[in-house]
Amino acid sequence: VIKAAGYALQRHPGLNAHWLGDTIRRFEGEINIGVAVSLEDGLTVPVLKQADRRSVPDIAAEVGTLASRARQNSLTLADLEGGTFTVSNLGGYGVGFFMPVINPPQVAILGVGRTVPKPVVRDGKVRVLPVLPLSLVFDHRAVDGAPAAAFLDAIRTALEKPYLLLT
Repeated sequence: VIKAAGYALQRHPGLNAHWLGDTIRRFEGEINIGVAVSLEDGLTVPVLKQADRRSVPDIAAEVGTLASRARQNSLTLADLEGGTFTVSNLGGYGVGFFMPVINPPQVAILGVGRTVPKPVVRDGKVRVLPVLPLSLVFDHRAVDGAPAAAFLDAIRTALEKPYLLLT
């Protein structure tokens, strides 16, 4: 999902931005995705730098390392700085759908729920397929609904056609 978000942010840079009170700062060519990590006493968001340029195995390894270091309270300031977008995943807790809170000054956050099998119509036939609920919370001062929907559609495309994510 992080790789797919990076793919989508390349195509929709309006969501890869910060709201700075009266201006919007877009991060062209710099996609640094924060990953929400639950801790006993709260939440922290270490940042996966240049997420769009990394391979899926590299992303998985780095997220595992960052999450482990977060739980050991050994993250550095550099690990927490520079996020341009955040992904929060509650699927592992059995949550199907939720609305995460934007991590200021970022303008958007992607919520990932639990994958569940559901009946889906494809090519005129009903099949039971895994469905991944995604929710996008975004700041309307920085981005409107149609570009946000196009961003979600780019994520869907990337997840349905994972060969697009090969780097």
